[in-house]
Amino acid sequence: MKKVALLSLAVVVLMVPLSGCYGPQMLNRGLSDWANQGYTDSPWLYGNVVSYMLISLANGITWWIDGFVNAYYFWAKDAQPFGDGVGTTYTHKVVTPKKK
Repeated sequence: MKKVALLSLAVVVLMVPLSGCYGPQMLNRGLSDWANQGYTDSPWLYGNVVSYMLISLANGITWWIDGFVNAYYFWAKDAQPFGDGVGTTYTHKVVTPKKK
């Protein structure tokens, strides 16, 4: 019985990010804003080194974590009958290059 319960828990943990309950993706979009700001300051570093080595791994991790957070936004905050029926938005930061 413990194996069935553990397997069920593992399936839920792995499937929640794939459930399609997409909310504002705040963590993933915050990472993208950070990378875009860095790219405007140092295009070679962020375009080559950081994007290939760090951002690709961090993007997958933040997307997976956002899957759990977005399940809350969708079911408890945005979707009716529990929520207000209005989606939650994400406001991107304005990227301005530094003057040299």
